[in-house]
Amino acid sequence: MSFNLNEAYMKDKDYKEILEKISTPIVVIISNGEEEKKPHSKTDFSENFSIHFVNEAFAQTYGDLIKVGFTTEQCVERLSKEVDWYKMACDASENGELQQATFYSTHCNAWLRVHMNATQSGFIIVSVVNIDKDKEREQQLLRQNLRLAALTDELSNSREELKKRLENITFLNEQLEFIAYHDTMTGLANRQKFKLDFDDWFKNVKEAGEKFGLILLDLDNMKLINDAQGHSEGDEVICHAAEILKRFKNENLKVYRYEGDEFIVMMKNINSQDTILNAGDMLLEVMNEEGIDFSGGIAICPDDGENCDDLLKYADMAMYEAKRKGKNDLCFFKAIMRERFMEKVAIQSKLNKAVVDEIFQLYYQPQFDVATNKLRGFEALLRWYDEETGWINPEQFIPIAEETKLVIPLGDWILETAIATLKEWMEKFNFKGIMSVNVSPIQLKKPTFIFDLMQLIKRYDIPTANLEIEITEGVFIDNKNEAIMILNQIRDMGIGLSLDDFGTGYSSLSYLQMLPITTLKIDKSFIANITDKSGVEANITDSIISMVTKMGLDTIAEGVEKEDQLDILKEINCKNIQGFLKGKPMPREKCEELMRSEK
Repeated sequence: MSFNLNEAYMKDKDYKEILEKISTPIVVIISNGEEEKKPHSKTDFSENFSIHFVNEAFAQTYGDLIKVGFTTEQCVERLSKEVDWYKMACDASENGELQQATFYSTHCNAWLRVHMNATQSGFIIVSVVNIDKDKEREQQLLRQNLRLAALTDELSNSREELKKRLENITFLNEQLEFIAYHDTMTGLANRQKFKLDFDDWFKNVKEAGEKFGLILLDLDNMKLINDAQGHSEGDEVICHAAEILKRFKNENLKVYRYEGDEFIVMMKNINSQDTILNAGDMLLEVMNEEGIDFSGGIAICPDDGENCDDLLKYADMAMYEAKRKGKNDLCFFKAIMRERFMEKVAIQSKLNKAVVDEIFQLYYQPQFDVATNKLRGFEALLRWYDEETGWINPEQFIPIAEETKLVIPLGDWILETAIATLKEWMEKFNFKGIMSVNVSPIQLKKPTFIFDLMQLIKRYDIPTANLEIEITEGVFIDNKNEAIMILNQIRDMGIGLSLDDFGTGYSSLSYLQMLPITTLKIDKSFIANITDKSGVEANITDSIISMVTKMGLDTIAEGVEKEDQLDILKEINCKNIQGFLKGKPMPREKCEELMRSEK
């Protein structure tokens, strides 16, 4: 509180009356005997000035804290030595400005605030106010501010922590989404992502009236690589193929790892079949340049279908058609493939029951010595008659049996039936010829094959020299060393080994030196065109027979149907023949009639 009294009121009587009426505690400081003198030094202020007046409000509030007559030095002792009272007095007197100080009085045990004014007549008027409540509020406010600051910091920290957690959650979500929709080994999008993209593309394409296509590609010979070089090497091939596929990715072409060694290429903006075929051919070329072969099937949406599963199925059919034709090629889906597939499904469903019920039959095709025209033996051939379908070609159901592994129980039945028949014929007709039995590569590699074969021979008590196991080049595709080991075990038992369809696969004459075979069967595709001794086929056949004979192998020419073929085979010293000319595959009863006529 400040005072600016006019000189007219500064007479002793007058100002006292005024100050007594004021509720604010006030004291008046005045010079001792020299009212006009203003303080010029701390000494003057301390010694020459004293309390001249204390109003009732001050006395009631502070008691005898300050009394009339107290020197300023005494007042300082009662109030606070930390305040520069001299400077305040000087500033008030010389500048005419209100001065203010706040301090804690130990004498009063309270916070006080003083205001100091100076009049022209030399009075120094000081108001003293207890500000404990203000200080308490200030402290409360300070504590609140501190709490608020702490809460603000905590909130800020919480916000940072929340931000970090949200960032971690976002990162984890991104990681989880990547894992959910990508293949971990190759980094390509997976089948789940493919199905999502397919739905998006299908919706957009349908609205725009456009087309997009699928290429389902399968790496060729992966089983051979895995078996021969190990799965780690196979994985490297898969990853290498994936890296090549990534090079082709753009806004119109996406690639996915579907499963195993299968990939999907999805391409939009297809104006014609040539658009996707050109892309596929380019991909095939690049793969081949880097030592990777694949077979691919193409299906187009919506021409071939509008359902994801259907299109994949159709692309799969086309891919297997490419493999059937020789691999490392592309093939478009055609409606006839669906018909073949349905036939395959129908055959497979019948095949399961046929194996269980053992409704198959064995037919036997005779083999003859070319020089003597005597019966060499028989090849046991599987036949299947279905009451609904009629006769089903082995070329239709044998591959299905191999795919489904039904060829193992079926092959076991064939082998036992043929051996049992051989035993019966030996006892009944004194048959001394050969019973040749075809064994599938899958059956041959059955872990118990050798043991089971030995048990059959022991049970039926047949001479092993009268039994011949007939194999194809397919036994060497997966694991050549393993196959040779099994074949050697068969030969050690005294059983003959015949290699069927020679000349249609990848084997060579030098390759035969590695195999423990006893008989080489020349494929009928060579024999069919032998009409002239000077012809190419005749010369090739002659060379084959000459070389394998020197190797100590027996020979059988398959598919002999004409006399002129037989004449040429005689001239080039083919040992045995098999074909319609001398006998078709026939049921057991017909074979027995033949053996009776041979006596």
